[in-house]
Amino acid sequence: MHISSTLDGSNRLQRRGVHSPFWLVLLCCAWLGLIEAHGQVESVLPPQTPSQNSPLPYRAPAPLELAPAELNQPGQLPGSQFPSTQAPTAGDSSNLPRVAAKASVSSADKQQDGATYVALASGLQSVFLGREPSTLQELKALELQQSKVAKAIERVTVNVQQGSAQGSGVIITADGYVLTAAHVAGGKDRVAWVILSDGTQLKARTLGMNRDKDAGLIKIEDSRFGPWPHATIGRSSDLRVGQWCIASGHPGGWKPDRGAVIRVGRVLKISKSRSEKVAHTLFTDCALIGGDSGGPLFTLEGKLIGIHSRIGTDVEDNMHVPIDVFSASWDRMVNREVWGMLPGYQPIIGVGGTKGDERALISSLDPSGPARQAGLEVGDLIVACDGVAITTFVELREHVEQSMPGDVIVLKVQRKDQILQLPVTVGVRGG
Repeated sequence: MHISSTLDGSNRLQRRGVHSPFWLVLLCCAWLGLIEAHGQVESVLPPQTPSQNSPLPYRAPAPLELAPAELNQPGQLPGSQFPSTQAPTAGDSSNLPRVAAKASVSSADKQQDGATYVALASGLQSVFLGREPSTLQELKALELQQSKVAKAIERVTVNVQQGSAQGSGVIITADGYVLTAAHVAGGKDRVAWVILSDGTQLKARTLGMNRDKDAGLIKIEDSRFGPWPHATIGRSSDLRVGQWCIASGHPGGWKPDRGAVIRVGRVLKISKSRSEKVAHTLFTDCALIGGDSGGPLFTLEGKLIGIHSRIGTDVEDNMHVPIDVFSASWDRMVNREVWGMLPGYQPIIGVGGTKGDERALISSLDPSGPARQAGLEVGDLIVACDGVAITTFVELREHVEQSMPGDVIVLKVQRKDQILQLPVTVGVRGG
């Protein structure tokens, strides 16, 4: 497990109206304390030139993470130490766990569902709520609290493989539901692989996703092990700017000699539109890099408050999907619904239909688009996509919109007397 902290967090927060006269000295002490406690602190700033095996997370409108991660042979997971839950009936969301816990976020709660909850140390309540540590005693207590949470959350942080894409995720129930980013899951009903902290590979399947918010859901199908350690759920509606947070993930894929990478930072901004009841994006200074997308964001009590989504134009712009978004979308995602579109990620293949003809008859092609590059021609009639019959151009558009840029779809094409099978790599509008 590697831990890093952000040394220039004071300047970032000061630009947002949060001042810290003792910050630099205290953080230097914290940095030394982390090194002493964990042996090594890893820098997690994005490299100038990322390697092919460590692509950047979703940065609209940049390409998705498409590099395969290192895989390990399945090993035994000692699941007997974890509490079991009854698996829900397929298709019946009424028996499924809810993401938003109704329990109070107060550290005084004695019963906390999940394996990541760590009671807040005495004297840290005001620091937990956003105040900066003002004494060495508070700083040491903060460092110890971070260390305990980091150890707990490593067990529930997983690497996710789906096709050629990779990312991170977090187990949230004992029966194997995993939250991740929608652009990591890709699409519904796809075979995925979840790699645990010890390298164990588990077969899983993607469920639904809210692409407007980049929220995705996966279910572990492997029945050899379990029940699974799972995160304690928090509420993003309780957050405030300046509050401490802890991020986890598997940048570059699961690595046997490293484990999950832990970053300590603070909440910089909480974005919410006037028309929405819950915040749609959290901003932190926990630097995200390739393979982090879909990983978890926790409070100092080890409560899950967000899922890593993307980075903006600045290293400070690390964006996370609030946990309350998953709560609001839970029933639809469990029922394998897919809706919305990621900003900057509208999938296209570059074909146009024939006016007045409902069939998927190609009348135009983008000269540099995916369809043209795959060998489609004007006059081709698309009769199937990935084995699913296509009878109208609307059906073709809907099927393409269920994919993600970088996915490969196979089009069955009628060209005069010939029937062709043409694989097409989905592109992105404006890409």
